[in-house]
Amino acid sequence: MADDLKNVMSDLICALGDNICDLHYRTAHDAAEIICSGVYEMIPVELHDLVHEAIMAGYSGALSDLEEGKLDDQVRKRSGLLE
Repeated sequence: MADDLKNVMSDLICALGDNICDLHYRTAHDAAEIICSGVYEMIPVELHDLVHEAIMAGYSGALSDLEEGKLDDQVRKRSGLLE
């Protein structure tokens, strides 16, 4: 990956991750570690941090949405399938 593209992607991911609050940081970090453990061997080492940060941003965003009730209907539907 060209350095310019990597820098643009890194800036985008940093912007997305700006909303990771302290409350979600540890959970998002741990989830990213689990997800990345199966991906790291398939991607260049230079992208490991970038992928990890992207997963943390997405996971933290999902936790925030759940706390704000944005996914309640979808979560209720899926939890009903589990019962």
